[in-house]
Formats: sequence, structure tokens, C-alpha cells
Amino acid sequence: MNSNREVSIALCTYNGARFLEEQLESVLGQDYPFITEIVCLDDNSTDATWAILKSYAEKYPIFKIERNEQNLGFTKNFEKAFGLTTKPLVAVCDQDDVWVKDKISKLVSALCDNLMAYSDNEYIDEEGKSLNKKFSDYRRLTTITSCLNFTLFNGISGHTLLFDRKLLTYTLPFRMDVPYDFWLAFHAAQYGIIPYVAEPLVKYRQHSNNVIGGMGHDGDRVIQSKKERIEETGKRINIFAQYVAPHLKSERWVLQELGKSYDDRSVVMRLKRFWIFLIFGDDIQLLKRKSKFMKKLYCFKAVWKYL
Repeated sequence: MNSNREVSIALCTYNGARFLEEQLESVLGQDYPFITEIVCLDDNSTDATWAILKSYAEKYPIFKIERNEQNLGFTKNFEKAFGLTTKPLVAVCDQDDVWVKDKISKLVSALCDNLMAYSDNEYIDEEGKSLNKKFSDYRRLTTITSCLNFTLFNGISGHTLLFDRKLLTYTLPFRMDVPYDFWLAFHAAQYGIIPYVAEPLVKYRQHSNNVIGGMGHDGDRVIQSKKERIEETGKRINIFAQYVAPHLKSERWVLQELGKSYDDRSVVMRLKRFWIFLIFGDDIQLLKRKSKFMKKLYCFKAVWKYL
């Protein structure tokens, strides 16, 4: 049903001249014939990025380029870029990666009538050589079936996803305290599944100027200490609890109670936390690369252990 749906590419750039042309060529080389719009939003770069975008726009009519007068930052730049797209489906594009030729066609095929689909990625170095690592080496990537799958951490990187633009009606405006891909995925999971293509359809370049993410991270910013990471998780769970759709009463309750447990560490709340992990643990721990035994064991550890 998606085989001829038009796709917009949303590309955000900031001082990305070094790798930009290779990424643009991989986008133009996609085998999906209905990529009819490439929206490029530059966040006031000071290098040759804007000149490169202008040269591609002059050559290819499907390019729509725009430049911010002032730097908006990563999240707000993507929010604006998505708003500039016009096609039914939207694919997210970073400035320094390389797309596998059939990335879009496979994601479109997987999407069906859901709001989002995603894939694995392969890590490459600055020269484009494989580091022989994939994101699935760090997370148990699989089809997402519940918004509770995102309770502890994210498993969907922005550059691997394709979404139906209807998702924007639930997610705009973006929150500045939650990574945009985390935010999009949490909402998409409330209105259907998120199919997973078990192939690395993006070559994710690792270099010193990566904005966020990186090998071993889940797309979130790098948390420097365990205490800060725990505080960040508790804060995010409380935020998500406020944005659960009305029809998901059980999921809202789970997130509300877990959010409370990060502040109230009384015996009663710790026991309630244990019970929540015992009953809903399969959903909460879906993305953890642990055995079933270790996940069950964590239910007991959840009395005192926090992520």
C-alpha cells in the first residue's frame, strides 16, 4: 500500500561541508522512485555547507534549501525542517552519514499503515571504513509494540527512521529536554507498532564533531555520571507520563508510578516499583540486550537499582 507514496527527505546541516557531498550523493542514489522532495535546512553554517547546498539546488529541482538567520540548535532545526516538508512520508537525514541504496524502499515497504519504521545502522570511521559494529550490538533492536518500550532508553536513531507526517500532529512542538528521535518514537508507539528492518541501512560516521549519539550510545546526549543519568531518566519518565494518549490508561499509570519512584524511595514505593517491573518488565526492558533470566533478575534489583 506504500509502494508509490511520495517521500520527503529532511536534512539538517551545520558546518558539515567535509562529508556533506557524499551523503547527498547517497540520497540521490536511492532506488525508491518517489523521493520527490529534499528539504535542506542550514543552521547558519560558517563553512562551505551553504555553498554546497546551493550548488545541488541549482542542479536538482527537488532540492528545497533554506538558511536560518540565527543558529537554532539541533532539535529546533529538525522541528523546523519537518515543518517545511510537504510529502506524506518523511525520512530523516544527517549531514555526515552514508545511506545504503535501498534504505528508503525497504523502510517504505516495512511501514504499512503505521506511523514509523526504522532500521539498524553500521558504524564507520571518518574515512568511511567499517568499524565492524552495529547499533544492534548495543541494543536489542526489534519491532516496537508499546510506548513502555521507551521507559528506560531509546533504541531508534533519527537517521534510521521513516515516519508518516501524521505523526507531527501528535509531536509538535518538540520538547527541548527530550531528543527529537526519542520524542517521535515514543508517540509513534502509542498509535501502532514500529516495524524494524533488521539490516544496517545507514552507515553512521563516527568523528570528533558528532552532535549527539555515537557508538555505544542511544541517540541521547552522553551523561557524564551515574547520578546525572538516573536523574535524567526519572525526569524523562515523568515527562512521558504527561504525554500518553488517553486510550492508554495502563501505560500512563506505569509511567506515572515509575516517575514517582525516582523521587520517593520509601519502602512502599520500592515494593510498588518491584511489582511494576515484575508485571510490565517485558515491555519496559524490551530493548535491553539481556537474557530472559537477567531481565527477571532485574525485576528484583529494581527495588534498589535505578537506570
